[in-house]
Amino acid sequence: MLPTLRAILDSPAVQQGRPQLLSGRRHLDRGVRWVHVVEITDLARLLTGGELILSTGLPLVGDGAESFVTGLVEADAAGLVVELGPGLPAIPDAAITAARAVDFPLIALHAEVRFVDITEEVHRAIVAEQYAFVDFARSTHETFTALSLESADALRIVTAAADLCGLSVVLEDLSRRVLAYAARGRPAARLLARWEERSRQAAALPETGVTGPEGWMTTPVGGQGRAWARLVVPDPGSGQDLLAMVLERAAQALELGRMAERDRAGLVTSAHGGLLTELSLGRIATEGEAAARAGALGLPEAALYLPLVVHRLDAAADDPVARHERTRRVVEQVVDAAARTQTPALVGSLRLDQIGVLAAIGRGDPEQLLDRLTAPLANDLVVGVGEPAAGVLAAGTSLALAGHVAEVAAALRRPGRRWFRNADVRLHGLIALLHDDPRVQAFTEAELGPLLAHDGARGTDLVGLLRQYVAAGGNKTRLAAATHRSRPALYKQLAQVEDVLGVDLTDPDSFLALGVALLAYDRGR
Repeated sequence: MLPTLRAILDSPAVQQGRPQLLSGRRHLDRGVRWVHVVEITDLARLLTGGELILSTGLPLVGDGAESFVTGLVEADAAGLVVELGPGLPAIPDAAITAARAVDFPLIALHAEVRFVDITEEVHRAIVAEQYAFVDFARSTHETFTALSLESADALRIVTAAADLCGLSVVLEDLSRRVLAYAARGRPAARLLARWEERSRQAAALPETGVTGPEGWMTTPVGGQGRAWARLVVPDPGSGQDLLAMVLERAAQALELGRMAERDRAGLVTSAHGGLLTELSLGRIATEGEAAARAGALGLPEAALYLPLVVHRLDAAADDPVARHERTRRVVEQVVDAAARTQTPALVGSLRLDQIGVLAAIGRGDPEQLLDRLTAPLANDLVVGVGEPAAGVLAAGTSLALAGHVAEVAAALRRPGRRWFRNADVRLHGLIALLHDDPRVQAFTEAELGPLLAHDGARGTDLVGLLRQYVAAGGNKTRLAAATHRSRPALYKQLAQVEDVLGVDLTDPDSFLALGVALLAYDRGR
């Protein structure tokens, strides 16, 4: 940023001259491009704009004072500083009148100064600023070039822009949905509050500029006439030349990244997936932030929010590229299903075999909605349902439960079911998920091994009897009726089971352990 006229007037070199501002107070914050010492009247043709003129007043002597000031104004000079002395004890009234007519900065020095000190000080600042600008431009270029070569996602690019300028930066699509953001200086909840409403008041500009009642600086992202998003700095402050450079380089990096994407929906679902992942991992601390971020992504306020996780069967069998492509297609299926049922939802990948969904729904039983949502999905997909909640944060946290339910439901492989709650899987689901674990296998063998060996050696089916006993809840009378055995014969066989295993079947711990072992054994078979 160029040194301002105000800063120059406050410098020690100028203050020695006891400066008096006669006109142009509104323009004191204008940048000064250069400083000239001039004592000729025909000066305007030699200027290019932005120069501060130093003079001992010779051009103001006589009848040319007004025309000299008018010429400086027409040449877009930054201001005129006149050192008063014996030859010119006061600024002529004609010059003051001409300057005040257009609020042109006119300063009188009432003591002698060394003009060389002023020019040296200002030129040193200008050169230093130009060097800093070049160095910043180089750093900006290197940062975004590296990100482009690394195929960085939108969030990394936006975060880099925010780091470079030290300000909050938001990437939004043409529907005013926030695709990525980096908050600086204020919480995310406050940055994104009522985002769509505020954004629509800031008109889209064809190039980098300031717009809207809040004074946002924006840059379109996309080729000429083909913008698909824009970068926004809600609090641009000063130094807008540097900020514009950062935003434009960030926009170029985003466009290059988009060219590598198959379509723009990839950025939307990536933004959704990022928020859903943070919610499921408990990384968002307050409902305010969670609701603001979800709202900025297009999720409306609702009475209830329903967390779902769509799990793909046999995903591990694919190579990584095929898994990524399959995940993209599943996301498209879920987005289409939500659109058909007119269900506002955030949809994004949590991992390569799981898609997270946070749907905004009304109060009441969501079962009919779940049936409609899951009906169009492919047969190799199952849906886990978390706990509905009145807040985004609570519902999002339940995505972890929905993911667990979806995973165990996939392991159960129950035909005819498309969606599952935790109550549908319970212990059976956990055993289905863990039965291949060596620790579960060792536990099963320790509990049932002696009985399995006894049956194998003698051709009996005491394991089958134990299974029936567990199914009857340990009620011998019910078991006798169900198996059409006499009670004495049944008691004798159960006693034999106890002898082989060395346990008391009426002991609650033994009953529970044998029941779990049977579930694991049957699942393994």
